[in-house]
Amino acid sequence: MASTTCGTPIYQAPEIEINHTNDGRTRYDNKADMWSIGIMCMHCFIGAIKFDIKQAIKGGTMPIRGTSLGGWLVAERWMTGGSPAWNGVPDNVANQGEYVTMKHLGHANADDQFNRHRSTFITEQDFKDIAAAGLNTVRIPVGYWITGFDNSGGGDPDGWKVYAPGAINYLDKAIREWAPRNNLLVLISFHAAKGSQNGADHSAPQNPGQVYWSSYPENVNNTLDAVEWLARRYNNDVSFLGIGLLNAPRWDINENVLKQYYYDAYGRIRAIPSDCLLTTSPLRSEPKASGNWNSFMSPPGWHGIRQEWHRYQVWGFEGSGGWTAQKLIDYANNQLANDVKDWNGNWLLIEWSIATAVDISDDNTLRSYAQSQLGAFSKAKGGWTYWTWKFYNDDGSSRNQWSMKSMIKMGLL
Repeated sequence: MASTTCGTPIYQAPEIEINHTNDGRTRYDNKADMWSIGIMCMHCFIGAIKFDIKQAIKGGTMPIRGTSLGGWLVAERWMTGGSPAWNGVPDNVANQGEYVTMKHLGHANADDQFNRHRSTFITEQDFKDIAAAGLNTVRIPVGYWITGFDNSGGGDPDGWKVYAPGAINYLDKAIREWAPRNNLLVLISFHAAKGSQNGADHSAPQNPGQVYWSSYPENVNNTLDAVEWLARRYNNDVSFLGIGLLNAPRWDINENVLKQYYYDAYGRIRAIPSDCLLTTSPLRSEPKASGNWNSFMSPPGWHGIRQEWHRYQVWGFEGSGGWTAQKLIDYANNQLANDVKDWNGNWLLIEWSIATAVDISDDNTLRSYAQSQLGAFSKAKGGWTYWTWKFYNDDGSSRNQWSMKSMIKMGLL
């Protein structure tokens, strides 16, 4: 058995990275050489570089630089107000998310409206624009209903049938057509779990504001089935990077249940076998450098994991509380930068935006604020994804700070 870690990372066999022993060395045989030869041959014959990028990201030699397609396959009214999905839906209904909206409209009307929403909001042109912006990853939020089944045996086993069908066709197109044609990778984000992990509209809850995900084992079992199903479905697709196992679990989720879910999801996906990237998210009250997440699922016992942090300077950073543009810049240069620097757990993947609760009307100041955040997050070895790519009917000419497309077009990001 060989034990020297060597070679160009994008051509290295996975066992060179993951088969660490207690003495800090690796163990592998001549099969690792055959892997490298095969990858080089593929590169020569078909000119494929997506695989190179994927291996570099997974190996930590290249960070994710990405954006999210928020509001597409898990619809959010606040960023897609002009979409046909909300035709005939009162604001107080639409603002509660996709489930409540579907119950209000019924399939006879809503199925066509949501299909038109999905087909018009995000197209291949967006993937071309994202690639042209120099990004390498697209993060796509999905809900548990995308699988078209619920075998968990409890709760509301037919709840998934309330949602508009067909979202999987668009995810297929994104991963199997648009992303590979534009040299992009896709990170699926499990945004909406059965029972809801945060009660917010972006988890499309049956009971808005209520969090039942960790209270009933059938909810967790459904989520396990869904992420395994997704990993199996896309395991051999070159543009499939991985899965964010659960988005933004609320502070009152049972933390022991959450962590056991991550253990179980990891085990089921690695048993496929799949070495896709997996991300874990702490409770929303704990995106910081301290706490017990520092040592959670860390190598060498675990591999291919990133820790998600969602760091927004919006809620709790209002001008009424004394926050100014300069204070936000100073906060990013100091507190944010130190939090990232001090983290010693799994490599961080940051979700962020330059949207603020403070009015920053001066372009130079907003540009400085963006650069201060980018500087802080540049030390996150896992990289970052911006929330979000665009709003509905967003041609990139607005000053909407949530829209990465607009911020890039205006030279502010």
